[in-house]
Amino acid sequence: MQVNPTKRYYRAYKRYERKHYPMDYVDDCVEAILTNDKEFLAKHKDHPVGKNREMHVNRQYNDDWLLYYRTDKETHELILVLVALGTHDELDRFANM
Repeated sequence: MQVNPTKRYYRAYKRYERKHYPMDYVDDCVEAILTNDKEFLAKHKDHPVGKNREMHVNRQYNDDWLLYYRTDKETHELILVLVALGTHDELDRFANM
């Protein structure tokens, strides 16, 4: 599966990295999406929100830290599009995109 981060996701990733957030949790979430680890996805509340999906990055550290993503199935191959990273308030406008 190909992974395509959006510009917004890339900027948010760098912003959280500068704030010393544990970014290995985000990397673990992306890995779980790629491997379709159902137990991990259920533990981190993976669910649909509009056209995207939402996952809580680390529920013990900060339950308000979210990863928005979608899979693009228009082509014959699956493409994981990492849409955004942030809090509920920051990502509220992405719910219907």
